[in-house]
Amino acid sequence: MSKTAIVRTQGDTLNVRYRPNGEIVDTLENGTKVTVIGSPVPVGNWTWVAIGQNRWVAMEFLTFVPLSEQPSSTDFGLSGAKVVTTQTSEIIAGGLKVYQTELIDTTGQVIDRIRCVSGRVGLQDPSEVPGSQTPIPFGVYTFDYPGHVEYAPGEFGGVWSPVTPTFETNRGGFGLHYDPSTFDNNSQTGTAGCLATPTPAERDIMSNFIVRYKPIYLIVQKGH
Repeated sequence: MSKTAIVRTQGDTLNVRYRPNGEIVDTLENGTKVTVIGSPVPVGNWTWVAIGQNRWVAMEFLTFVPLSEQPSSTDFGLSGAKVVTTQTSEIIAGGLKVYQTELIDTTGQVIDRIRCVSGRVGLQDPSEVPGSQTPIPFGVYTFDYPGHVEYAPGEFGGVWSPVTPTFETNRGGFGLHYDPSTFDNNSQTGTAGCLATPTPAERDIMSNFIVRYKPIYLIVQKGH
């Protein structure tokens, strides 16, 4: 899962390193908001966390923001639990844009935040062309079977929840699953147009949310 944190130093900049305790590749000003991905890694005198691909900072200089204090992107005026996923400019797996994804309950509270991916490397702009293997089109979708996660083999990663667009599109067969090939850097990296979690941990968080909270809507949007 990913968490939001704020850089807290004595006024100095915080070094961003290529790997834990590795060479410096960037700096961050005090007060900068960052998204922390994955688990902490202790190396040397510090504990390191990733804030992007090959971007590591010392966790001791971060203050984490509680989920309850992080407002959701929007409720879109739609009642009921929902999954809101936003395409960002952050890149993982050699060319897949990260979809920052909020899992929101019926009260509007963000239960968790995870990453997703969609489309193939080099094909990261949604299109209306069937078979294009571009990302899932932006818009509102409804879950076909709220609260249900099916088993699906192979590149579906063992989980499948189909969704239907509420708008006209030439494409179809949309759903949520896990992409076991995200970090394999091969022809199966990414998806043919579905929304997928990139790690087993994020797969489990998404699946558990779907089963427990029974989301009605999937909202796919482009970040600013």
